[in-house]
Amino acid sequence: MKRSEEIPLFDHLFNQFWSLETLGVNKDAGHEEDEEKGAADDGAKETTFALWAGEVGVSESQEVRAWNERPYCLYSPLETLKRQDLASIPVENDAQLARLIRSIIRPLAHYPRWQKRDAASGLSIDFRKMLRKNLQHGGEVYELPRQKPKLKVKKIAFLCDVSGSMNPYLRSMLSFIKEFQRINLRVETYVFATRLHRITELRRTPLFARALESIAATAQDWGGGTRIGECLGHFNALREAGSAENSMLVVIYSDGWDRGDARELNTQMSRLRRRCYKLLWINPLLGGRGYEPTCRGMRTALPYIDFFLPGHNIRSLDRLARTIHALL
Repeated sequence: MKRSEEIPLFDHLFNQFWSLETLGVNKDAGHEEDEEKGAADDGAKETTFALWAGEVGVSESQEVRAWNERPYCLYSPLETLKRQDLASIPVENDAQLARLIRSIIRPLAHYPRWQKRDAASGLSIDFRKMLRKNLQHGGEVYELPRQKPKLKVKKIAFLCDVSGSMNPYLRSMLSFIKEFQRINLRVETYVFATRLHRITELRRTPLFARALESIAATAQDWGGGTRIGECLGHFNALREAGSAENSMLVVIYSDGWDRGDARELNTQMSRLRRRCYKLLWINPLLGGRGYEPTCRGMRTALPYIDFFLPGHNIRSLDRLARTIHALL
């Protein structure tokens, strides 16, 4: 707008657009225009609409026809599903939910995994090592260290809280983890409440409903209380007994409600943080307005967390996938 006289016209057109009404049509009997206004009123309408059309002589009838013929793309059920809280998504939408999750995880299948390693022969030369080795020869090149590509994939461990307070979100989150295992990543999956259970093999079951049944049968404490400190202690012991890679990315999905010993949780969180690459904590309650981590378990864990993210809808899971992508 360039003139103050155009403000009423702008308000009129704005209301017409967002209320999806047809230009020039008003069926309210109390506001019908008098047909006897004649040609003078028609000329005023033509002038008014010419202002909107950039004063190029576009008639009102042309504007009405163009408006009515334009396609409406103002609603998308998938966009609505992305904003919907995971706890309120019905089982009937599981197929749509799986497609959305698959679309946000797909980019992770193409991240660069190749690194270089020393080799006795090969076409690639390690120039940094070449410069260091040949300094003793006064800069003359006598040695050409070679290197070959090596596939390097960071390991990801998902620890999913299956206590009673987390039950509304578990179906969606376990579906998210299942899609992670479809791509070429080293993913380990655990669930915990009062005890820790490894379910990596169960998550590879083709049918998601059957996988859920197997997980529920394995985790007898599903839907009970939570002892996060003891479960993390078991996880730390398993890692130290194995390879204990410091490059592991650990993702914990929990609301932080804990009935165990806070000192044990503090000790195990410190122990876990020292032995992993990055520690992410996903809390579905973080997406709510006015949420503050006031519960004892969440307050205890916060100082050791690298990324504290929400996990209450598809958009927040998309943010989680992009964060993991950036850390790999």
